[in-house]
Amino acid sequence: MGRRVDVSGVSGRAMGIAKKVLAPALILVAATFLGRAVFGGWSEVREYEWSFDFSYLALSVVLIFLYYAQQWGGWRLVMHSFGDPLGRSDSAAIWFASILGRYVPGNVAMVAGRVGLCQRRGIPARTTLASMVYENALILISALLITAATVPLWPPFEYKNYALILVALAPAGLALLHPAVFRKASDAILRRTGREPLSATLPFGRVMALLVYYVGGWALLGLAFAALAASVAPVEFAEVALLVGGYAFAWEVGFLSFITPSGLGVKEGILFVILALVFPAPVAALLTVLSRLWQTLAEIAAAGAVWAFAKRGGLRI
Repeated sequence: MGRRVDVSGVSGRAMGIAKKVLAPALILVAATFLGRAVFGGWSEVREYEWSFDFSYLALSVVLIFLYYAQQWGGWRLVMHSFGDPLGRSDSAAIWFASILGRYVPGNVAMVAGRVGLCQRRGIPARTTLASMVYENALILISALLITAATVPLWPPFEYKNYALILVALAPAGLALLHPAVFRKASDAILRRTGREPLSATLPFGRVMALLVYYVGGWALLGLAFAALAASVAPVEFAEVALLVGGYAFAWEVGFLSFITPSGLGVKEGILFVILALVFPAPVAALLTVLSRLWQTLAEIAAAGAVWAFAKRGGLRI
C-alpha cells in the first residue's frame, strides 16, 4: 500500500509559506504604489485646496473611540450569551489587550491572546473561540450590509460589480450562523483540533439582534472616516455614502485576503481605488496612508488607556 499523504497538513504548510512570502510582498507593493502616487503627483498635492477643519478631526476621534467601545460591547454581549462570568473591567481589559495582536504576522496572536487571557479566568478555550467566530462573522456580515446599502449611491466605476459580489456573501454568512449549521461546523473543527465540542450555540434571533448592533458599529466607523476626510479636504454630502461604504468594502477585501496582518496593504489598495473616484489620485493616496495611521493610533491609544486603567485597578492582564 502507498503511504498516505496528509493533504490538510500539506495545504496548511503551503498556506503558511504563501503568507510568509506574499504578505511582505503585498505590503511592499502597496507602500511603493501609494508612495509613488503621492510623491509623483506632489505638485498636485501642493496645489490642492486643502481645508483643515479641527472640528471634523475632533468628531472623527470621538466617533472612532465610540466605535471601539461599541465593538468591545459587542464581544461582551456575545460572551454573556454563552454565560461567561467576566465583569466589565475584565472583559474590557481582555478585548483591548488582544486587538493589537491582529498586527502580528500570522493572524493568530489576537486569537491566542484572548483565549489565554480568558482561560486565566476559568473560561474554556472552546467558548472563547466560539465567541470570536461569532464576533468576526457578525463584523464581516454587517460590513457587507453597509456596503450593500451604500453601493447604489456610489459613482460608476469598473470595479463596482466586485462590491456587489461581496454583498452577495451576506446571506451565505447568515446561513452559516444558524445554530444547526454553526454547531456541526464548529464541532467538526474542534474535534479535529482535539478540543471538546461546544456546550451551546446562540439562538438565531439573538444572532440577528447582534447583527443589527454590529451594523451600527460600521455606521460609526464609516462616519468617523468620512469626518477624517472632511477634516483635511472638501467633502460633498453626496460623497459621504461612498466614504462610509467604501471604507467597509476595503476592510472586507483586506479581511477576506487572509494574507497580511489586519489586511495591511490589501485594504489600502482597495481604499485608494475608491477614494480616487472623488479625489485626485495623489490626494487619494495621501488620505489612504492617513487613514491607516489614524486607525492604528486610535487602536494603540484605546488599548493603552484601558490597559493602564486595568493595571491601576489591580486587574491581571
